[in-house]
Amino acid sequence: MKRVHIHTLGCRVNQYESVAIAEALEKRGMTVCKDGEAPCDFYILNTCAVTGEAERQSRQLARRFASRGKTAVLGCASQNAKEEFLSIPGVFYVGGCSGKLDVVDALLSAAGAPADGVRAVGRTYEELSIDGRSDLFSVCRAYIKIQDGCSGHCTYCVIPSLRGPSRSRPAEDVVAEAERLVRAGCREVVLTGIETSAYNAVPLQELLVRLGALEPLGLARVRLGSLSPGTLREDFLRVCAEVGNFMPHVHLSLQSGADRVLRLMRRPYTAGEVLERIKLLRSYLPRVLISADFITGFPTETEEEALATEAFLREANLFHVHAFPYSERAGTPAAVMEGQLPVEVRKARCARLNAAANEGRERILDGFSGKSVRVLVERCRNGFANGHTEEFLECVFPAEGVQVGDICTVTVTGRSDGRLQGKVC
Repeated sequence: MKRVHIHTLGCRVNQYESVAIAEALEKRGMTVCKDGEAPCDFYILNTCAVTGEAERQSRQLARRFASRGKTAVLGCASQNAKEEFLSIPGVFYVGGCSGKLDVVDALLSAAGAPADGVRAVGRTYEELSIDGRSDLFSVCRAYIKIQDGCSGHCTYCVIPSLRGPSRSRPAEDVVAEAERLVRAGCREVVLTGIETSAYNAVPLQELLVRLGALEPLGLARVRLGSLSPGTLREDFLRVCAEVGNFMPHVHLSLQSGADRVLRLMRRPYTAGEVLERIKLLRSYLPRVLISADFITGFPTETEEEALATEAFLREANLFHVHAFPYSERAGTPAAVMEGQLPVEVRKARCARLNAAANEGRERILDGFSGKSVRVLVERCRNGFANGHTEEFLECVFPAEGVQVGDICTVTVTGRSDGRLQGKVC
């Protein structure tokens, strides 16, 4: 039986697609190994191109895996720079952002000669599905891909040119997949996409209602991937508050807290409008915790605008920030803008923003001391259980009498390394 290791970089969509590939391989009689250091017959690298650093890391890992055995590369980075990956000795297959399951046949045929598997990005939704048989990432928590591509025109982003325009998955397919996962023991699903807010097969809140109906079957938790602030309308939030298994955590794609920079990025909101949306969100979901994405050092960003973003972060009371320095992506309008900032400035502002975010996170974690939280146990190791609260805070506690998939009521006793600590009530 051939052994395959799958390594995934980048977004939740990539993680979902890697699970779909893993299940397809297992159905065809291959063994998928989570340990990338153990000897395998094949290696699959699912790449990312959202930043220059992600693409560099993709090339580095492709070379590392190819030195160990036959390697297949697919995803955004290989779609963007296929010739570079084809030139790596040991890489026998290069795929792109569509036709991802083609890699299964490529591995089974094990053709020794380099093969150009990059396909044009499809204009319809490419159907992938999972049923919970793979434990590549988790056995009780799963991503469900509901949307692909992006029709936005943000000046910094290369992904629309790689993934194609926005396409949505039929709602009945999403619900059917969720049912399969629940019957396989999954307790939580996260609906994800390249631009989750662009999902339009049905109104996004209607999809939440349909998944809420699966709560009696055992679907205890439903979350959404990164949202645009414009999604936080009253009709949407009213449903979020009414659906019993919708969790009080929202991740927003924000990028900056300075209005001029947002205009240069072609983001369709102002910082003030976002704060109003956040206020509305908290009026419907008082317990909600909010995380967000930011880009630091965008072309022409001033020190005052960087400080405005830090002030925005504090005013919005964000509990987690995913910040990264601006990275030029060839073919995007921002890459040829005047006023490109030194890389050191971009990185310094990123470090400063992350430091401000960490201060807020610690304050929020301290506020949970002595309170009871509900934790989905995602793994048990060395006598301790680890999982996430409903608010998506990581929590660790003694694992006596609990197992993966349990939802435990835990009293918070403290925090360490950005995680809550506690004991089962």
